[in-house]
Amino acid sequence: MHALEIRDIVRYKNFFNEYQPLWDLEKNSIFAYEAFIRSKQALNPVTLFQEARNNRCLYELDTSSISNAISEFPVTCLNEHFLFLNIFPSTIIHPDFPIFIKRLLNNYPSIKNRVVFEINEDSNEEPYWTLDMFSLRLKFLKAKGFKIAFDDFVLTDLSLKKITEYSPNYIKLDRSFSDGLPNSTEKQNKIHSLLAKMKKEMKLVLEGIEKEEELQAAKNLGIPLLQGYYISRPKRL
Repeated sequence: MHALEIRDIVRYKNFFNEYQPLWDLEKNSIFAYEAFIRSKQALNPVTLFQEARNNRCLYELDTSSISNAISEFPVTCLNEHFLFLNIFPSTIIHPDFPIFIKRLLNNYPSIKNRVVFEINEDSNEEPYWTLDMFSLRLKFLKAKGFKIAFDDFVLTDLSLKKITEYSPNYIKLDRSFSDGLPNSTEKQNKIHSLLAKMKKEMKLVLEGIEKEEELQAAKNLGIPLLQGYYISRPKRL
C-alpha cells in the first residue's frame, strides 16, 4: 500500500465500524459492544493499522476510528450497553490526546461513564507501558469518566504486574484460552488462578467463544463476560 493511499483512507474516512456484543452470563443478556474498524477497501484491520504505523499516521487513524465508532453507535444502545473501543498506547501518550478526549466529551457528552478504552497489546507498543506519561494518561482517562480494559491478555509475570500497577476495570483473555478450554485442565487452572488474583471490582472477559462447549466451560469457571462468533459475529448496528 502506498503512503498516499493509507493517508487518503484516514483523511477521507474510507472506513466504517462493526460491533460485536459482550455477553453477560449472569444476566443472560448483552453487556456491551466492541467496535471494530472495517475499511471500504476490505483491508485486514491489522494490515491497515500496520500501514498507518509505517507511514506515520497511526495516531490519526486510531483517533479517527474511535470518533467514528462513537458517532455510528446508536444512542439507544449507549444508554443500555457499554462501548469498548480499541486504542494503542502510543495514542494515549500522544501530546494531542487530552485535547482529543475533551473534544469527544464536548461532541458526545453521553459517552461519559459508558465507554471502555481497550488497550492494544501490540508488541510494537510494549515500551510505552513503562512510561510515566502512560500511567498519568490512564489516570486522566479514569478521571474523565472512562473505564480501562486490557486486550488480548496473556498470563505472564509482566502482565500480572500490569494488573497491579494500573488496576484495569476489565481484563480480556486472549482467544487462545477458549480453544480447547473444556478439555484443558491447565487452561482452567490458569483462569482459576487469575480470577483469584483479580480485585473484586475487576471483570474478566473471555474472547473467542465459538462453540457451545466453550461457553459452558467458561460458565462453569465463573467467567462473567464472554465474546465470540458463537454469540454473534461483528455487524453494523
